[in-house]
Amino acid sequence: MIVKKLKRTSFKKSKAVMIGGLVDYILASHDEEGRDKLAFAGSRNFLTTTVAAQKKEMISLAEESIQSRMPVTHWILSWQENEQPTREQVDEAVSLFLRGMGLAEHQTIYALHKNTGNYHLHIAVNRTH
Repeated sequence: MIVKKLKRTSFKKSKAVMIGGLVDYILASHDEEGRDKLAFAGSRNFLTTTVAAQKKEMISLAEESIQSRMPVTHWILSWQENEQPTREQVDEAVSLFLRGMGLAEHQTIYALHKNTGNYHLHIAVNRTH
């Protein structure tokens, strides 16, 4: 498995716009070419249960952070080309990742994508707790 942290290079947009766009991208059912990409998705540590409410909740908490211009980080975990993880394996990978990073209690939205040569998992974590 390969783990990659995506770095934000531009801070011209507000936190709300950046986080909203990230969540929308992660949870979109199709890619830019119209191919199915979403295998399944999940979330953790939210007070709310709907995607729209969780997005607002994540934005609201992130905007409370005065020390970071972007407290929500974006990670990708990629499986090998011939591997197709189950929902249980993805949930376990998320748990292991968050626990290992010391972020197990933080707001997290994740989704497994299948639109490339290998299954890959997008994880958005709010470092503001």
